[in-house]
Amino acid sequence: MGFSIENIRLLALTARKADIEYNISINSMEKMAIAREQSDLTKKYSSMLRAKNVAYYANGKYNQMDYGYLMGYSCNTLHIMNNNSNLLKSDNSMILTDAAGLVVLGSSYVSTMTKVLGASCMDGKGRGGTFSSEKIPELIASITISPLEDIKKVMNGEKADYEYTSDVYQTTTNEEKGTTTTDGSDALTEMYQKLIDFYKPIFQAAAANGWTTEYNNEMEHNSNYVNDAIVSGTFQLAQVDEIGEYEPDTPLSYFLMSGLVCDKTDSSIREEVTAWYNEEKARINEKENWIDLEQQDLSTELEATKTEIESLKSMLEDDMKPFEWST
Repeated sequence: MGFSIENIRLLALTARKADIEYNISINSMEKMAIAREQSDLTKKYSSMLRAKNVAYYANGKYNQMDYGYLMGYSCNTLHIMNNNSNLLKSDNSMILTDAAGLVVLGSSYVSTMTKVLGASCMDGKGRGGTFSSEKIPELIASITISPLEDIKKVMNGEKADYEYTSDVYQTTTNEEKGTTTTDGSDALTEMYQKLIDFYKPIFQAAAANGWTTEYNNEMEHNSNYVNDAIVSGTFQLAQVDEIGEYEPDTPLSYFLMSGLVCDKTDSSIREEVTAWYNEEKARINEKENWIDLEQQDLSTELEATKTEIESLKSMLEDDMKPFEWST
């Protein structure tokens, strides 16, 4: 091999050695990143296993907190009319707000708010400002599909007038004996009072603090959204007073300690979370194994390259000796 060729070969090997050492350092950094990824995965897995559901107790079981329980839809009106108190809140003054303190109004409220307050009552993001509390009877009548006059009477401490006539029949012969008039005012007034008790704090709080409908899409497409948002702090529970005010940033622990809600570990998702964790762990291990194999090949090539470089250097030194002797 000629002197010049040996020099070219030495330069090429030296460049390759630098490339190999660079790739080894890159792989070392990737190994460190994988170690951090494994640590983050383990922490996330542990956190998900300990994930809490904000729940309420009704009908002999714990139920995950949802929007219908806290703020109602038309179903709450039906529950009240059917006297099904088990499905209603234990405290009507507990409502749902966002982190900015705005009352969270679901999609069923949108038509009510625009009908009573006007089409321009909310901005492009679905947020509405404060409004006069004098609108509250009309809002309650609209959301519950009730006569406004009756809602006003009951809110003023009066009875809702209601009498009905029914036919009377002979028990043995089933012969019609005439009619009888029954006063249903007390029962109707009680039903309207329950409707008012449920919805009045919501509208009082919205009138005093403002309201928003910007979360409706997420709530409608994710059944866990309200629970997760309460746990993360995106949503907050609030305790409304007689004039619709509430203490901002009331911690969830307040409602847990008061017994209004409880937190439960969601064991139902344990298998699902564990399966996800095993898949992610296998993916990370596969990536780590690939880097280990590449690192092993690079290390082997590096040693061979170093050996060849030393051999070429030795040959070049031998080739240079005659020139040294001649001088």
